Amino acid sequence: MNYSDNTSTPRIIFHIDLDYFFAQCEEIRRPEIKGKPVVVCVYSGRTKESGVVSTCNYLARKYGVKSGISIKIAKSKLALFSLPVFLPSDMKYYSEKSNNTMTLIRNFVENYTLSGTGSVIYQSTKCVRFEYIGLDECFVEVTEKVASDFMKAKELANTLKKQIRKETGLTCSVGIAPNKLLSKIASDFHKPDGMTMIQPAEVKNFISKCNVDKIPGIGHKTSAKLFEMGIRTGDQLSAFGFFNLIDAFGKRPGTYLYNAAQGIDDEPVISRGSAKQIGRIITLKKDVSQSSEIDTELQYICKSVHKMASDQNVYFRNIGITLILDDLDNITRSRSLKTHSSDFDELYSTVKLILNETLNNNPNLKVRRLGVKVSDLKDNEGQNTMLNFLGNNNININK
Repeated sequence: MNYSDNTSTPRIIFHIDLDYFFAQCEEIRRPEIKGKPVVVCVYSGRTKESGVVSTCNYLARKYGVKSGISIKIAKSKLALFSLPVFLPSDMKYYSEKSNNTMTLIRNFVENYTLSGTGSVIYQSTKCVRFEYIGLDECFVEVTEKVASDFMKAKELANTLKKQIRKETGLTCSVGIAPNKLLSKIASDFHKPDGMTMIQPAEVKNFISKCNVDKIPGIGHKTSAKLFEMGIRTGDQLSAFGFFNLIDAFGKRPGTYLYNAAQGIDDEPVISRGSAKQIGRIITLKKDVSQSSEIDTELQYICKSVHKMASDQNVYFRNIGITLILDDLDNITRSRSLKTHSSDFDELYSTVKLILNETLNNNPNLKVRRLGVKVSDLKDNEGQNTMLNFLGNNNININK
């Protein structure tokens, strides 16, 4: 079913993606590096070149630099440039920039006046649903705001993009579509600084031509398996058939793949007053495969995260870990508590449980860096702010 009250009325959802966010933030505060390859890195501290690329600008991407590769490899790819720019990530700065931008997006859409109306269609903020996804992306449902009119939605999105650039200096790419799945695909269709709109009558044609590895939820392993099966596009995925997909991938993944191939997604945009995470990541003294080898480090990082949460007087419900491996791949796992908590023992025991399960199920893993984060936060006043990390110790690898 649709999220709108009238199920016959198509939803209109924006996916807003801030372009190459970390690197673009650096270009804004360092105008002299604009036009050069800019690479934002997570340094491990073992050597001057050890660590991974967090994100980079499009010039660096043109020469094969991408998130997750080692800094050493990135430098070799940019060897032809005399002055490529390699910078350590600055999460405090990026978080502040994200906070300002997300607040701007939410407030601007809520208060926007459509041309020709003379007034905002709805004064109530309930007609706009804003869902924070990460530092550089969000969903906004504007169905009621624009009275289900896609052309009015396009007008709103164009004006919003200009306002974001005017007030923050950032460019963004926007996807406009009847659901979250399609809007996320669309936002990546013309980057950077692009906009793609998919109206209901265009859904079938759009998704049929879409490469399966561009569909959210289809990762490297699934896309590789689909490629081996000769399935590369949405229409080939649909033609393979519902029951064949269930046989190949299982009931839940198979159902998702079949629905995605039809452009079907009924997931609601969930308005969140809170869009906050607190986390810390550390480099281990040596690569480890068992949690018993790093119990001291585990307690330390949990105490650090707990202190940050306590200092901000917030309670957490979701607890997660990030493992960066010896091959620079990364794994994230999380678990939600039944209720919000501020208890250290509950944080530590949950982190240890997640870590044990992950390592026991993957005995060949060698962990180089360990991250812990808490999210779904709320405070005593019911007010929430954006992401806060300690110093430059970021967990997320920005796209």
